[in-house]
Amino acid sequence: MAKPITTARNLSKFCQMPLSRHLAPRLPFPLSQSFVSLLGRLYYWRHPGERDLICRTVDRVFAQQPRRRRRSLHRLIFQGIYRHYQEKLFLAYGPESAVRQLLTDSLEWQGRSALNAALAHGRGVIMVTGHFGAVEFLPAALGLQGYPVAVIVRPQTPALAASMAERAALVNLTLIIPENGKVLPAALRALREGRILITEMDEFEMWRRQPDEQVPFLGFNLPSDRTLDVLHKRSQAPLVTALVQRRPRRRYLVDIQTPAAARPGQKIAHQCLARLEEAIWSAPQQWYQWKEFGKLVATLPAREWPALPAPGTLAPPQLAGLAPA
Repeated sequence: MAKPITTARNLSKFCQMPLSRHLAPRLPFPLSQSFVSLLGRLYYWRHPGERDLICRTVDRVFAQQPRRRRRSLHRLIFQGIYRHYQEKLFLAYGPESAVRQLLTDSLEWQGRSALNAALAHGRGVIMVTGHFGAVEFLPAALGLQGYPVAVIVRPQTPALAASMAERAALVNLTLIIPENGKVLPAALRALREGRILITEMDEFEMWRRQPDEQVPFLGFNLPSDRTLDVLHKRSQAPLVTALVQRRPRRRYLVDIQTPAAARPGQKIAHQCLARLEEAIWSAPQQWYQWKEFGKLVATLPAREWPALPAPGTLAPPQLAGLAPA
């Protein structure tokens, strides 16, 4: 069962104060980026425990990296977190014409043939994504391309919920809000209507954990979550994965893939999580779920933690090309 929205001031709510909602989406991009970064730094100054949890989690995952490299990675990851909230503010509150232009002109599509083939079955499509890159753009961008879309969302403020509902109506987008009722019946109904149902695989706080079944992720053995497999089995809808990668000069790549045929006994959720893991190894600064991941792994028994490398171990090559998010 989904957790209700609380009144605690988290980073999302902090960045959506009235001044931020009015100012950030209307500033030129560099100024908007600086403004939201300032808000983020202020928030973490007031909440050092959250900042330290993110840094400790990154340090553990990338323990083979030299200390200086990890400190640089901390900086890039926080920049990526601030970029996410800048994109959220722009999408929800920016001028409608500017939002349409960005989502139409700045996104490159890869794998649309796989999506079209899946839709041709007539049972809708489960599109699995994650808290990676410019994922906030995905539902509206698909809607502007003429696709019927439904998305599971958890708006953090009433203002955001109202803005999302208003803008969703413009692009034939159905919002499924867990606090308004059970998710599974609404998700199945959207698929029966032939919609693309977008769901995020790394909502760790919402997982229904199966301690007797584990899945490897970023070096840890996590208790598995069966929600996606239940949805896939109940709906019999085809499934694709999609990640929205940030590129230089405000460009974005929507990469859609069909999972390979599962091995006997392999869960579809495990396949999707493996794809997200590969993307994170390549661009950890584009993933912004480090805090929730850190909270999850803190509950694991010590035997499920990866062993620390011996001193002097060579750094893995996947971070060789780190760039700002």
